[in-house]
Amino acid sequence: MSFFDKYNRLLKTHPFKVNMVTTGLLFGVGDGVAQKLFPLNHDHLDEEKPKYNVYRTMRAMIYGSCFFAPCGVLWYGKRLPLIKNPFVSVKSRETWSKNRVHLYDTLYRVTIDQLFIPGLFWIPMYNIVMSTLSGHENPLEVAFHKLQHNWWNVLTTNWMVWPGFQLISFFYIPVHLRIVAANICSVGWNCFLSYLYNGKAHGDHQKEEILDHLVDPDEEIEETTMVVY
Repeated sequence: MSFFDKYNRLLKTHPFKVNMVTTGLLFGVGDGVAQKLFPLNHDHLDEEKPKYNVYRTMRAMIYGSCFFAPCGVLWYGKRLPLIKNPFVSVKSRETWSKNRVHLYDTLYRVTIDQLFIPGLFWIPMYNIVMSTLSGHENPLEVAFHKLQHNWWNVLTTNWMVWPGFQLISFFYIPVHLRIVAANICSVGWNCFLSYLYNGKAHGDHQKEEILDHLVDPDEEIEETTMVVY
């Protein structure tokens, strides 16, 4: 039996444990790649590049493993697949092809997922957890301040990337593999945001203002990536 076969079987039999390990590792990889490729002050050639921040990576891994993974399994693996499109009648479900019914259900699931879950759950949870793990004296106050400044911009940026990915994921990828697929995609998502904030776009005032709302770092060690689905 190949490694993939064993991993695939474990995802089905132990979805929480395996996804917690996998998600934590992939979140750590995303943060590590972002730190190595796009250090905070890499545009300032006269300054020494900041050292690798192990604690930042640990915070990303803790968030991914202990918070996002369990909630993701409950939503994407347990609850969302059971939701059916209420606008498709029972008669239509009996007469339509399976692919057509699956397409209509998938479109409805993506709509529900993207309209409500990122803005009402993922983004607030990310800000609250990361503010707490960063050791702020008043983490809820810090998280609320960040949400006031970045919630809408992060949400609209999320809509530029994730609905298309989730449409493909919900239609083609088996339920037990969807979180893993999303986490692999999020490695590039993290690096993309970090590149925009620290790269050439940083010199453009309008883009800089938008990206400041996206990541809103308080200090040098603050996370420069935002993970939302």
